This record gives sequence, structure tokens and C-alpha cells, in this order.
Amino acid sequence: MAKAPLYNPDSVSDAQTAGIRHIGIGTCSSGKMREYLRKKGFTGSVVNEAVNELIRREYIDDDIAGRKVLLCRSGKKQESRRYLKERLYAAGVDGKVADQLLIEVEEDSVLCFNLYLSVRPEAASAEEAQSAEEELMKLASKRGFNLETARTAYGKWLEEVLKA
Repeated sequence: MAKAPLYNPDSVSDAQTAGIRHIGIGTCSSGKMREYLRKKGFTGSVVNEAVNELIRREYIDDDIAGRKVLLCRSGKKQESRRYLKERLYAAGVDGKVADQLLIEVEEDSVLCFNLYLSVRPEAASAEEAQSAEEELMKLASKRGFNLETARTAYGKWLEEVLKA
């Protein structure tokens, strides 16, 4: 097993090298990289300079990292805009980038409606569709949608599955 490299905690170059090794071929946000480099023992100013250089060299891209988070929370895993914002921040995506990405996200009523369609794309009868109301409302609540939004989306969903 290879020995872990020793890094100088005051070296921006070493911090960049550690960051690039950590990223590999994946995607990393600026916040997660800062956290990683701090855990490696690099000093604050070195971390900031290294992260800024990695962003400039396009090793780190918060837009791509944020879009990946949003993509993972769509379909049957769809969440409200509020929950999505919290996930972006937790993933270390810069606040300005997170706000910009959320501008592109549909309103909660559309997100909730799409969640319902993903979970229950059809209903065999009106009775079956109406009996799914409680299940869908609970799901919406768990995913951060308020009651008014969940009810509005349910009405649209009911209309959609009954006309099919």
C-alpha cells in the first residue's frame, strides 16, 4: 500500500495537488474542497488561494456540482425548492451559484405535480386515484411541499390521470 504524501500546510501548490488528487475524474464543489483541504491541515489563506486557482483552472465548477445535486433529486426523489436549496448549500455549492441554479427550477406546484406523476403515473379508476390522495400528501410533506401546494398538485394530478 502506498504511503500518503506529505504536504506542506503553507504551500498553495501542495494544496492544489491535494485537491486535484481528491477530485480525480469526479466533480467537486468549492465548499467541499475547502472542507477537504482544511481537514488535510492546510491553513486558511492557503486553502482559499488554492481553491480560487482550482476554480480558475476549471478543476472545480460549482455550477456543474450544483446541477448534479439537482439532477439526483428529480423524478421519484423530487423535493421542494426549499429542500433543494438546503441540499445545494450542504453540497458546498457557492451561495450565488445556488441561487442562480434555483432560478431555473420550476415552481413548487409543478415540482410536486411531477413527483406525483413519477410515483403514480396512472390510476385504473377514479376510486383508485382518490384513494391515493393520503399517500401522495404524505409524500409531498416529506419532500418539503406545503399543504396548499400538495393539494393544488393533487388536483392537477387527479385531472391528468383521470383523462388518460
